[in-house]
Amino acid sequence: MAMTDSELKSKCFTILSEHVGNVEMERFIMLLNRDTFDYTEWRKLNLFQGETVDSLCDQIEQFQQQHAESDHTSAMA
Repeated sequence: MAMTDSELKSKCFTILSEHVGNVEMERFIMLLNRDTFDYTEWRKLNLFQGETVDSLCDQIEQFQQQHAESDHTSAMA
């Protein structure tokens, strides 16, 4: 059975929040609202060809760790 629109939004917000945090999730939503974004055209670019949800989550976590370390280092300077 398909999810309702509300269920889908809630699930997606939860996933985004868990993986990028609330601030970045809000930023992402604002970017989508501000830009003229055509998901169908974007998917045709094959940006994530060969990627899985798990591999993308791993990449996000690595990115966050790298940026957290560099942010911490620059704050110490």
